[in-house]
Amino acid sequence: MTQVWNDAVFAHWPVSEAAVRAILPPGLEVDTFGGTAWVSLVGFEMADLRLRGLPTVPGATRFPEFNVRTYVRGPHGPGVWFCSLDVPGWLPTLVARAGFVLPYCRARVVRRRDGGHERWEVVRAWPDRATGVLAVEVSPVDGSDPAPEPDAALVDFLTARWRLYAATPGGRLLHAPVAHEPWRMRPVRATAVDTGLAAAAGLPVAGAPVFVHRAEPVGVRVGRPRLLPRVAAPMTVWFDDDCGVCTAAVTRLRTRADATVAFRPNRELTDPALRVAAEDAIVVTVGAEALTAVAGVRAVLGRCGRSGRVVAAVLGLPGVRAVAGVAYRWVASHRAVISTRFGLTACAVPGDQAVRAERSGR
Repeated sequence: MTQVWNDAVFAHWPVSEAAVRAILPPGLEVDTFGGTAWVSLVGFEMADLRLRGLPTVPGATRFPEFNVRTYVRGPHGPGVWFCSLDVPGWLPTLVARAGFVLPYCRARVVRRRDGGHERWEVVRAWPDRATGVLAVEVSPVDGSDPAPEPDAALVDFLTARWRLYAATPGGRLLHAPVAHEPWRMRPVRATAVDTGLAAAAGLPVAGAPVFVHRAEPVGVRVGRPRLLPRVAAPMTVWFDDDCGVCTAAVTRLRTRADATVAFRPNRELTDPALRVAAEDAIVVTVGAEALTAVAGVRAVLGRCGRSGRVVAAVLGLPGVRAVAGVAYRWVASHRAVISTRFGLTACAVPGDQAVRAERSGR
């Protein structure tokens, strides 16, 4: 997809790294400059929007757009995460949501010019409601000081972004390359701001931006979006480390489980219901979900490579699952006797870092 961005205005604020992390899906990390995360408001006039090799999109020849964006690192390196993209038309809103899974919003976006001043006003109508204002002094008035020059390295960090990341409604990450000629920018001064759009995105900021700059028109090409491999949520296996059978099983599993799986003694559980369940069965937690007994074993095996996934699938078969459940309950109730008969003694299980170091040294 190609387009032209005319007269883009960028305003930048530092923001809490924890706030940015809270809005990102698994698979993306907060990108920081000097240990600080950033959020930007960006207004520009979109022109000549078209799919490669086709005429311009009807009804989308020229329109204003106003974005809230932050900065991330993903599997393909640094990129931009768009929190919202406000435009005045339904067609670009729906096309971009369907084709790029970007959070485009239907809004009244007005750009006003008055001499050396420029003002952006946004009133969002769909899918939620929010407002924002960004007014800048494009040309210094007589007697006013010129806008300060920002740190060139920081400007490069915030604007030299060659990839965007987005997520499907089901949480699947995708990425698309972004290409354009180098920005030609100059600093300008903000005269009024309303950061309600950033607050609506979960990134509240206050006061004037640290710096603002205005860019000359650039041609932009956005490549085809591509899905990234699914990212598994972290899993914790809670086991009885006083049990020889449990310790032996976990020691074996740890050498095969991937890096998303952690193993912890069940005495460290804080949820009373899970502590009771852990007295007689393995407990596996993934986010807010908790699995026990055979269901928990299957979940762990699903992260133990191809052979583990095959065994997990077999354990999921109706007849096998029932037999496995009976066997599991018998072993759980006789685990002390089994440990003694086979000489399985409970012992400290190596930590995650030790196991990973052993794997890498093989």
